[in-house]
Amino acid sequence: MKKKNIIWLIATLLLGTPIFLVYLTFSNSTDCSQLVIDTYELHSGINIPEVKFVNSYYDEHANTRISIYELNAQMDLSNFKRTKFTSGFLHGISLLDESELPNERHLYLASGEKWGTKWTYLVDSDSRRLWAELKYDK
Repeated sequence: MKKKNIIWLIATLLLGTPIFLVYLTFSNSTDCSQLVIDTYELHSGINIPEVKFVNSYYDEHANTRISIYELNAQMDLSNFKRTKFTSGFLHGISLLDESELPNERHLYLASGEKWGTKWTYLVDSDSRRLWAELKYDK
């Protein structure tokens, strides 16, 4: 009986450890690598459609990552509210180039918090641009 319990413990550790490490990688990814889209989706629960182009910035001091996406398709805006742009929506606004700033028309906003990380999506429905931001808890 003891041998069976030891085998179950080893099997659980062998299977559980990689799953836990993958979870930590996605939920705590702060760089601008391939994991960026998955990390945003994991925090927000909102799917990001296929993208043409992405620019991503990370401010280590502010513990904030912001990405600008040019989308291939319209984003599902059912979880968004129509809004006018103010710089207060995005903590990492200062990281953006002037050409990357949102305009003031056709904007939709969704935001929330998960695992101590605040997330914000701002979508321009005309240009199919998405500004996605994660503000990590320090």
